[in-house]
Amino acid sequence: MSEVDANLVKLSIDGKDISVPRGTTIIEAAKKVAGYNPAKDEIPHYCYHENLSIVGNCRMCQVEVEGAPKLMIACHTQVQPDMVVKTHLTSDVVKKAQEDTLELILINHPLDCTVCDQAGQCKLQDYHYDYNAQESRFVEEKERKPKAVELGPNVMLDGERCIMCTRCIRFCDEVTKTSEIGMLNRGDKSVIAVHEGKPLDNELSGTVVDLCPVGALTHKNWRFNTRIWFTKQVDAICTGCSTGCNVKVATRDNQVVQVKARNNQDVNKEWLCDEGRYGFNRFIPESQIQKSIVSGNEVLKEEAVKSLGALKAKPALVFISPDLLLEDYNVIANFLNEFCPDSKISVAYKERELSEVQKILVSADYASNFRGAQFVKLISDSPESQYKANLETLKSGDFENIIILGDRAILDEDLSEDILGKISSANFSLALISDGELKIKDSVKVVIPVKTVLQKSGLLVNQNNKLQYTNQILDSDINLSSEWSVINEISASFGKKLISSENDREMTLEFLSSFEKLKEYKIKDIKEGRVDSSWNI
Repeated sequence: MSEVDANLVKLSIDGKDISVPRGTTIIEAAKKVAGYNPAKDEIPHYCYHENLSIVGNCRMCQVEVEGAPKLMIACHTQVQPDMVVKTHLTSDVVKKAQEDTLELILINHPLDCTVCDQAGQCKLQDYHYDYNAQESRFVEEKERKPKAVELGPNVMLDGERCIMCTRCIRFCDEVTKTSEIGMLNRGDKSVIAVHEGKPLDNELSGTVVDLCPVGALTHKNWRFNTRIWFTKQVDAICTGCSTGCNVKVATRDNQVVQVKARNNQDVNKEWLCDEGRYGFNRFIPESQIQKSIVSGNEVLKEEAVKSLGALKAKPALVFISPDLLLEDYNVIANFLNEFCPDSKISVAYKERELSEVQKILVSADYASNFRGAQFVKLISDSPESQYKANLETLKSGDFENIIILGDRAILDEDLSEDILGKISSANFSLALISDGELKIKDSVKVVIPVKTVLQKSGLLVNQNNKLQYTNQILDSDINLSSEWSVINEISASFGKKLISSENDREMTLEFLSSFEKLKEYKIKDIKEGRVDSSWNI
């Protein structure tokens, strides 16, 4: 017997034989059954989370184990050789136990689904219809608990909805290790609360709302702002830093109304920092540029492109935003090699000090895709020193031509009057930006508007070289294009079109196909919009 076989345990779940590593719990083993569908096959649970300690206090995950004197909780019970397990899918005894458990949980739970923020995405609601769906036999007055309690600057508690799963408590004890939340009282008087003088204000505080399986914890910023079924939900990547957290963004009327973490064990587990969660609006300009500008006058984009002849065959000082997509960087690199050789190129990058809690998840930069720029060899392995060197060169006024690509190509703290003056006095300058409030807009000769990162779909590479796909979150004006598209138009005006793609999805597929190293990736999934994993590059 090989070492691998010795570490595997064979068992049966609902009549299907599987082999899983020794030490696996039944709730995790069930996910390995052939044909597993989370929507109907998942063993129901509230308190269990794969990244938190196991407490087994909700009792929803009970299963029938052959030979055991009573039902066992799947979250805590480890698999054993030749174990025979029956879940709710095949056991009437398990179904009855789940019905009884739900009835107990719902005894004091308020019937306020019509006003609860969690309606439409609530495990209590879902499980009631799946496993219980009967009128309550409880006629006594329900226990009343504190409502609309502010636990911290970002999180509110409606105590009567809480089912004491303790996920929030365990997260603050075990992950952030800040321990702001505890449980008071016993039995049906139990309630969660923050310790006196210690509000829930750690840098990952909003994650407890994601972890709450019911509507007890809500985001203060988004409380009662919309019903989830009125929103469009998109799987995307947070561009706040280079961790590349997987998120689900809900939008309504083209505005971000909620951001939740998506589970990706290779990147962010199911955590998300508050800076990223509540900071999506910083990528949405209050005033987005709609028309091209040449020497202060609004013109058609075609006219602006024709005015760029001064850039051809001359080196330039090039500043690039760290928020552009991999496809943008690739086309930019090809364009500069072809038409602006010997240019000095930088991607805006500055490291910062992180707190102990931030270090759990946050990267030390605000540069979501600097690894992507390195992958296509736009910049070196020292992006910060390269960026600072470019700023010094700009201050010296040595370069005649300046190209600025993206809103954060030069960081706000570096846009001094001296820098803006040097840009204004350059022989020729071009900016592809979207934010109409940027100081730099009035300093360059030619401005061509582009989409923001939230208005595009494409590829990002996180700090650990994970290649990830992000979907378009917001709609843009029909006349706006991505940076790669505008650069391609400029290239065509110089006599050589670099790519044939007409939209972001085509560009992604063309990019992946052009790199031998990337051909193995799931192009079919990208075509069909089913990208939910991360690939090492």
